[in-house]
Amino acid sequence: MNNIFSKIKESFKAALSGQETTNNLIRWWGVIAYLVAFFIFDGAIKMLNIYAVTVVLSVIAIIYFTWHIYVLKKCSPKKPKLTKEEKQKIKEEKRKELGKKMMRKLFLQESITKWDPIFVTMVIDAFCIAQFLSYITK
Repeated sequence: MNNIFSKIKESFKAALSGQETTNNLIRWWGVIAYLVAFFIFDGAIKMLNIYAVTVVLSVIAIIYFTWHIYVLKKCSPKKPKLTKEEKQKIKEEKRKELGKKMMRKLFLQESITKWDPIFVTMVIDAFCIAQFLSYITK
């Protein structure tokens, strides 16, 4: 049990310093928190229906998901700064590949849409913050 808590503490410190992997942040710090928030916190809020408990649980959830957004932003890979010439060169290469890319998408050889897992996780966190904020303002 001590080993588990030490790993959690190390992961927490690495996340705060911006050195944790985004996969760990999404899987372990995100998915588990969503399950706890909506099955335990949300269930307790609806079942007990006591305003003091509602406020305490909601504030804990809001603080956690705000921290999660901050850490995701801090640990996400940074895009390199490009000069105008490099940006122009990338645009020209994309134009050349546009026809081939459209055909691959048309014949389902390539995904039609691509999503950024970090952005999607931040959107889910914002939804959780809004959900628990609504319990406080009721």
